[in-house]
Amino acid sequence: MAGRFEGKVALVTAAADGIGAATAKAFAENGARVVLSDINTELGEERAEALRAAGHSATFIRADATREEEVEALVRRTVLDHGGLHLAANVVGDGHPGASGPEFHQQSLEAFEYTIMMCLRTTFLCLKHEIAHMIDHGGGAIANVTSLAGMLYNSFGGAGYGSSKAAVIRLTKFAAVSYADRGIRVNCIAPGVTPTRAYYKSGPEHAKVLIDEQVINQPIRRAIATEEQAAGIIWLCSDEASMVTGHNLPIDGGWTAQY
Repeated sequence: MAGRFEGKVALVTAAADGIGAATAKAFAENGARVVLSDINTELGEERAEALRAAGHSATFIRADATREEEVEALVRRTVLDHGGLHLAANVVGDGHPGASGPEFHQQSLEAFEYTIMMCLRTTFLCLKHEIAHMIDHGGGAIANVTSLAGMLYNSFGGAGYGSSKAAVIRLTKFAAVSYADRGIRVNCIAPGVTPTRAYYKSGPEHAKVLIDEQVINQPIRRAIATEEQAAGIIWLCSDEASMVTGHNLPIDGGWTAQY
């Protein structure tokens, strides 16, 4: 349904790669004016340029989503440059590279706190400043990205990853209830096995082993494309989901249906 977001401005964090890049592209293809944000300026600019070359409205703004002043400036500049903010996808989330190996009692505080910062703090800051604008400007729709690790036991990313992703689900529900009467909907998706850069931190061979090991837990036994995750975000932000808020949507090949 091309054009469903005509006249609307969408902000996507972690938009240089993975689910964020796929989401920015999907918003643009559906008519939104898209602001892509990431700490990777080179790749983020490339993504925005590719969207413009395809005839879409897209700009890149570098921001570190762990820093409140940069998130506040990102939202403010988005509004000033494009006249508003109607849609947002908060995709930022990462685990500490050394957190998956050790057992719980051997994991470092540094790894735990890093993951909480990357997954939970970033989502909180983005929600805070996106909502602050939307309250006074007719509402909007926001989608966060959590993980199956926040719903079920999964050793991927260590204790910090699952804990922070579970907290993102609760934060999503809290915001959804708090602002439903002011026209703001807040939902999240919980991706299943979706090959993004997080899988490739230890190299392509390890990534293949990890993906193969996890896919066998899905009734639909294949990896999930980033575009399939983006499709869930697009639906949650669309008018087709106008009565959906506080919902966590697993896009997981049936993984959670088994429990």
